[in-house]
Amino acid sequence: MAGYSKEFLIDAYVSRYEKVAGNVPALRSMAEQHYENVGKDAFRVSASLDADALKKFKLETGRKS
Repeated sequence: MAGYSKEFLIDAYVSRYEKVAGNVPALRSMAEQHYENVGKDAFRVSASLDADALKKFKLETGRKS
């Protein structure tokens, strides 16, 4: 698994909802809390951030990690 940072993974997750709902600070806060509770690997699974989803996020934003 690539060394994705906490911020990158949370941004990738939240970006899905920002497209339709705009800025969603409550969702970001909940995602950060969930990440802290379960850790990186479980967060990726529960947020459905598989390799394809992360690749799509990288292509859309130009971010690396």
